[in-house]
Amino acid sequence: MNLDWKDKVWKDPDGGSIILHGILPTVVLPNGLRPREAWHGLGIIGSSEEVEVWAEEEKMELKDPGINLDSAILGGGLDSLYLEMLTWTEGLQVGKFPDPEPRRLHKSAINHNRPVFFAEPDMNDETWAEFLEREAKAMTRPKKLLRMIFVSRRWRKCMKRIRKMVVEQPSREPDGLQAVSALAATWWTLNRENSEEKLNLEKDKRYASRLRGGLSKLRLDYGKEAVLLVPIQQAARQSLLNALEYLPKPEESSSLVTPSDREEE
Repeated sequence: MNLDWKDKVWKDPDGGSIILHGILPTVVLPNGLRPREAWHGLGIIGSSEEVEVWAEEEKMELKDPGINLDSAILGGGLDSLYLEMLTWTEGLQVGKFPDPEPRRLHKSAINHNRPVFFAEPDMNDETWAEFLEREAKAMTRPKKLLRMIFVSRRWRKCMKRIRKMVVEQPSREPDGLQAVSALAATWWTLNRENSEEKLNLEKDKRYASRLRGGLSKLRLDYGKEAVLLVPIQQAARQSLLNALEYLPKPEESSSLVTPSDREEE
């Protein structure tokens, strides 16, 4: 796991590059940590349905600010632990819904007519539906369910390990970034452990395949200078980089830039 603050760049041997831009879930990043490189398309670690979820969360926030955060905390489990601890962080805007950085970049892509690609297939993809079934089965085995009873203890033990990997935030940036980085990495690690490593790798490879597919589309217009920007949880960058190194065959992924999107914005 790599928790530094510099974006990771993967060069595709077929041409172009994928920038893995580290984010912290539900946290508004300071301006100094936002992407500075030029990019031609956006990759979302989610399905095309994510856009509808974001729009709904925005509507709910307009009616009742903070309702999404309150609901998530009341839901219990790892999400609740992460979000509740975030609220104690000072100097940062945290616990924001929809997830602020991916949503902000999505709006930018739509406003500038840049294509958006989705790393996760939609549910009408039979192979993906079968994978999710296997993943759900792995997560609900008796041993896994028993571990959820002791989630607070697991959180403390994992956090102790993660703290040793935390990297000091860039100069002039809020001190709270280190604490949030540790919290987000702990949350991501425990979620991965709830599944199985072979399934995690299979998922990462599918994501990598679809992101390579998005980059291949961008090469049609921008050649070997094509750049696909992917906002991804800081702790998850290395696992996706590893999957990209397997060079999975590029898979066509959905691209979304439509008049209805622009009307929504």
